[in-house]
This record gives sequence, structure tokens and C-alpha cells, in this order.
Amino acid sequence: MKSIPPSVKALIVVVLLSAALWGLWIRYKTFLTQGRKPPLSAQILDRLEKTGPPNFSLPDIDGETVSLNKFRGKAIILNFWASWCDPCVAEFPSFVKLVRHFKGQVVLVGVSADYELPDIRLFLKTFKADHQKDVYIVWDKDEKLARQYGTFRLPESYIIDPKGRLIRKIAGVENWASSDAYGFFDDLLLRSRSGGHLQR
Repeated sequence: MKSIPPSVKALIVVVLLSAALWGLWIRYKTFLTQGRKPPLSAQILDRLEKTGPPNFSLPDIDGETVSLNKFRGKAIILNFWASWCDPCVAEFPSFVKLVRHFKGQVVLVGVSADYELPDIRLFLKTFKADHQKDVYIVWDKDEKLARQYGTFRLPESYIIDPKGRLIRKIAGVENWASSDAYGFFDDLLLRSRSGGHLQR
């Protein structure tokens, strides 16, 4: 009977050690996560997907009351931002282009965490959005609304369909004026009109 070559023996040892280490890692990972709750933001998002996004009534920067219910029948982007947040600044022009493209079918509700109202006004004037139709800016100075939605970092956006259902949460910057974004909202509006559901 031939003996097993040393190179094959070494390979068998490596495979067995790898399998043993992998098993130990799985057990350790299970031990670490056992009984732990998901992060608060994930818990809140899970609840919002079941119960729907909470309605609110806040004055916009001109004193007019803005609420989600006011926009029933339209797709809503609820965007949490601030003028001091560089990624928010980079993202904002694409929001305006998206809203213009959909001509009243999509609205942007921007929830600002700015410290001072003049900062918001200056920001909107800079981007020529201070009188932009279908762009509504509310001031969440104490960030109560942000906490309700589980937003603790900026920017974050929530897409709500025309029937008031939360469709998606997007953390970080997106190009909202891309062909992919336009296609997404075309599909969302079409499905809402036909009674279908969009896959999250």
C-alpha cells in the first residue's frame, strides 16, 4: 500500500484546520449577535414599513403649513438635509431637476436641520429654488421629525408613493436626475395608478 505523499498530507491538514476555524467563527459570531437588537434606525424603519410614514404638520419657511397628507396622490421624496452638510449641497440640484421633470407628479419635502432660518433662505436662493414649484422646505430645528423617522445622519431620503406607503429609504447621496431615477419614478407612478406594488 502506497503511503500518502507529504504534500497531500499537508493539504488535508490545511483543509481540516480551515473547516475547524470556520466552524469556530460561525459559533463565535452567533454568540456575539445572540439576543442583540438591531440598531434603533433599523427598528424604526421596520415599524414605518408596517404602519406607514407618520404624518406631520410643520410650517414651511414662508409660514405655510406642510403635511404629507396634503400631497396624497403624488409621489413624495422626504429628504432630511442641512445647508452645512456638503453631501446635501451636492445632491440638491438633482432633486430640483427630478421634480421639474415630473411636472407636479413628484414633490420634494425637504426637512432642514439648519441652525438659523436665514441659512435655509440663502441656500434656496443660491440654487434658484426659493420659488420652485413642488419643492417644500420645512424647518426641523430640534430634529424631532428626524428622530421620528430614525434619521440620525444627513442626508437621508424616504420615498413615499401616491397612496402614502413608504417604498424605500435611501441613506447618503443619490443622483436623482439620472435615467435610473426617472425610470424608478415612472414605474412607481404607473404601479400606483394600476394598484400594483413596487418591490423594495
